[in-house]
Amino acid sequence: MVRKILAVVDARPVSQSAIDQAIEMAQAHRADIFFFGVLPHYDYPAVDLLPVANFPEETLQAKSAIETSRLLAAASAWAERCGVHSHRATSVAGDIAHAVADAAEKRHCDLIVVGNEDNNAVLRLLNGNIVPGLISKSTVPVLVCKDRPLRTTHASSLRRFSNGRPPARETGTRDYDEPND
Repeated sequence: MVRKILAVVDARPVSQSAIDQAIEMAQAHRADIFFFGVLPHYDYPAVDLLPVANFPEETLQAKSAIETSRLLAAASAWAERCGVHSHRATSVAGDIAHAVADAAEKRHCDLIVVGNEDNNAVLRLLNGNIVPGLISKSTVPVLVCKDRPLRTTHASSLRRFSNGRPPARETGTRDYDEPND
C-alpha cells in the first residue's frame, strides 16, 4: 500500500509529467505527497580561472532557492486543487540522487516519482541524469516518468471513466497465417 510519495521537482519540462503521475497515484491510493527539490551545490576548483560571469556563489544559490521554492509552491498548489494533501522540502547537495534517496527514507516514503527525458546516453550523462544513481542508491521503489502531453482538464483521469468502469481491452481474432500489425 502506498501512503507517502516523494516526487522530485525541478525546472525540466518532464518534471510536470512526474508531478501529474504522483498526484494521480496519490488520488488512487489516498496518499500524501512530499514534493522535493534539490538545490545544486556549486563546487568551484581552487585554481585561478578567467571569470565567465561575475556572480558570487551566494547569488547563484539565492536565485536557485527562489526558483526551487516557486516550483514547489506551484506543484503543491496543483496537488491541493486535485484534493491531495502535500508537503514541500528542499535540500542542498552535490549528489542529487543520494539526497533524494535519503529524503525518501527519512520521510518513510513508499515510492519515489521522478521524471526522465528521452535522450541518448551521452546527453543523459552530460545533463546530469539522476535516475541510474537513484535506482541504485534508493531503498524505496522508483517510478520513472516520461514526458507526456498536457491534459486539458484539471481532474485526474483515474477518477473519471465514461461509464464508471475502466475501459475494456480490445480483443480480436486473426487467422493463423495473418501477419502481426
